[in-house]
Amino acid sequence: MVTPLQLANVYTIIGRYGLSKPLSIIKTHKKTNEVQVFSKSLVKIVLKMLESVTKPGGVGIKAAIRGYKVAAKTGTSKKVNINGKYVNRYISYTVGVAPISHPKFSLIVMINDPKAGKYYGGTISAPVFSSIMNFALRIINIKPDDIY
Repeated sequence: MVTPLQLANVYTIIGRYGLSKPLSIIKTHKKTNEVQVFSKSLVKIVLKMLESVTKPGGVGIKAAIRGYKVAAKTGTSKKVNINGKYVNRYISYTVGVAPISHPKFSLIVMINDPKAGKYYGGTISAPVFSSIMNFALRIINIKPDDIY
């Protein structure tokens, strides 16, 4: 029961090690109020758990983001109809931050009504997430070796 922007915002806060500030879709140099909403020690624990999803053999991300440490979570939501009854329609998502050592990006990929009989986040949205995140990290010249 959250919007993609709200979910991305939570992961952005995680990527800032618990520091929250107002969202903006454009780069701004305006001074904003920052609030520590989670402790750094708690966020480090959460990042380690989320990283385990992306490692080879992890339960969620099937398409690895090679060479980068990434914190992510996949998910699948079943939709309800106008009467509040579950129907065989889904939303597949993957959300995360990268690289873990110094997060630069928070990304959410949501696929509404995936086709071809597959609908799990690890199968449908994770490969798209991996592709976009790989591209984003490379375009700003973060080399995989830079984070180990």
